Amino acid sequence: PSPRSCQPSGANEEALRYEIKELKQKDLALDQEIAQLLSEGYSLEELEKHISLLHEYNDIKDAGQMLLGKL
Repeated sequence: PSPRSCQPSGANEEALRYEIKELKQKDLALDQEIAQLLSEGYSLEELEKHISLLHEYNDIKDAGQMLLGKL
C-alpha cells in the first residue's frame, strides 16, 4: 500500500487529536491527584501498596462472583 493510503482520513485524524487531548487532560488530573496525596503525607510506596491490594481484592471479588454465577 502507498503511504498515502495508510494516513488517517480527516475525520479519523480529528478523532485521534481529540483522544490525545483528553488523555493529556487525564494525565494532568492524575498528576495533580498524586501531588495532592503526596502533600497529605502519603508516600509513593504506600500508594503502590494500596494499588496492589486493590488489584488483589478485585481478583478475589471476580473469582467469588464467577463461583456464585456457576451456582
